[in-house]
Amino acid sequence: YVFFHSDGWADRYDVTDGYVREAAGGITIKLQSADVKWFDDYYLKLRPENNHRNPWFPEFWQHRFHCRLKGHPQENSKYNRTCSKRESLRQQYAQDTKMGFVINAIYSMAHGLHNMQQALCPGYQGLCDAMRPIDGAKLLDFLMKTNFTGVSGEGILFDENGDSPGRYEIMNFKKMGKDYYDYINVGSWDNGGLKIDDDEIWPNSDSIIKSVCSEPCDKGQIKVG
Repeated sequence: YVFFHSDGWADRYDVTDGYVREAAGGITIKLQSADVKWFDDYYLKLRPENNHRNPWFPEFWQHRFHCRLKGHPQENSKYNRTCSKRESLRQQYAQDTKMGFVINAIYSMAHGLHNMQQALCPGYQGLCDAMRPIDGAKLLDFLMKTNFTGVSGEGILFDENGDSPGRYEIMNFKKMGKDYYDYINVGSWDNGGLKIDDDEIWPNSDSIIKSVCSEPCDKGQIKVG
């Protein structure tokens, strides 16, 4: 048998942990979202002394490193250790796999608001009376018409249901060596159709994979359940 699973499985190791032999050969799909390098370049340099524009950053910093910013207006007294200069956001950091979606969602809202302001307040800086208060139905109309290039170079637009075009990577959980299993990319799907590398899919043989609920019992056996 071969497992076929949705993006809920994707390339998560916690799903296969303890069941690698059973999961080997499984085909899963994951949402297509490339790493956003410039976000890491920006985020990993942030520190309390250089990030004053975000009023919640000191609270986040103390919670993240379990230390207190001595003398800071938001000093958290529940932490005994005083924050030093040695803390770094690089410690145990991995970019969230859906970061690109978050950034594109923010850009979508920004483009929608900008286009709305340009249409309702021509030649005006900021919000005019036509946008005070903002009409949610009108804003939704502008959001639905949004069309721009996303962080990974993909086109961002919405259909009549408000859905963006689906883009997926097809993953294969494969035995790579003795007691070593990993996910490899074997294809992709987007509006252009399906692309898949049959030669990479494991198991790769001329035999047809059986798909049965239960094999017939041999002599002396009994079906259970």
